[in-house]
Amino acid sequence: MEQWIESNGVRLWCETRGNPADPAILLVMGLGAQGTAWPEDLCEMLRGEGHYVVRYDNRDTGLSERVDYEARPYTLTDLADDAVGLLDGLGIETAHVVGASMGGMIAQEIALEHPGRVRTLTAVMSIVAAIDPETSTIRGSERDPRLLEWDARQAADPPITEEQHIQARVDLARILTGSLTPFDETATRRIIARESARAGDTTHTMRNHILAVTASRDRSELVGSITAPTLVIHGTEDPMAPFEQGRALAAAIPGSVLVPIEGMGHTMPTLALPLIASAILQHTNRAGL
Repeated sequence: MEQWIESNGVRLWCETRGNPADPAILLVMGLGAQGTAWPEDLCEMLRGEGHYVVRYDNRDTGLSERVDYEARPYTLTDLADDAVGLLDGLGIETAHVVGASMGGMIAQEIALEHPGRVRTLTAVMSIVAAIDPETSTIRGSERDPRLLEWDARQAADPPITEEQHIQARVDLARILTGSLTPFDETATRRIIARESARAGDTTHTMRNHILAVTASRDRSELVGSITAPTLVIHGTEDPMAPFEQGRALAAAIPGSVLVPIEGMGHTMPTLALPLIASAILQHTNRAGL
C-alpha cells in the first residue's frame, strides 16, 4: 500500500506490504536512489517469510518532498530522524533496519541515535569511514579509475537531455556491476527510464545527498557503541565501496557478522537476491526478535 507520511518536517512517500502485525523490516535506500530501487523480488522474499516490509523515498528522492538545501541543510543524522518519524507515522515501535549504500550509513545513524527502535541492523554495500568533502572519496580507499573517468566525462560534457541523463546512468551502472552476472543494458535502461519518469531529473537529488553525506560526522569511533545485532553484506567486486570498507565496518561494530558475496559489485543483481534475503532472514531469526 502506498501512502505519504509527515516526518521530521518533510513529507515522505512509502510503500508497505504484508501484515502490520508481523515484525517490520525498514528498507533504507542509498544516495540519489528511490525506494523503488529495492528489488520487488527481494521485498516479496522478506514479506513471504512473515515480515511487514516498508520501503520509502528519502527526502529529495522520488515522490518524497524536495527541499532547498541552502535554506534547510541536513545530514545523515537528519535522514535517520526522517526514518524514525516514518516509523512513528506508521505506528511501528521497532523494526529490523536494512540499509543499502548511503542507506546503510543512515541505518547506522538510526542505531546510534535511536537504539530502542532497532531490532537488528543490516548494512548492504555500505561504509563507516568518512567521506572527504574535497574529493568526495572514501577516506582510506582509492577511487576506482573507471569512476574517475566517468566523473570526468560528466564534468566535461554534462548531460542535458533526458536521454543523455539516462545514458550517463546506464554507463555508471555498467561500471558498478560485478562479474556475478553479465551486465544487462536493456533491462538497466528500462529500470532507469521508469525511475526517471517517476521522479524526473535527479540532479537536485544527487547534489543534495552528496552535500548531506560530506557534511555528516565521522562514525568510525561511534559505531562501536551500537548494540543492535549487526549484519554486513558486501560484494567482493564493489568499485564504489571497496570490499575492504565492508570488512572495516564489520570490524568496527562488536559482534557483527560479515557475509561476502563473491562477484557482486555495487548493485543487487537478481542472482544475488536469494543470498541477500537468506542472510537477512537468518540474521533476524538468529536475533530472536
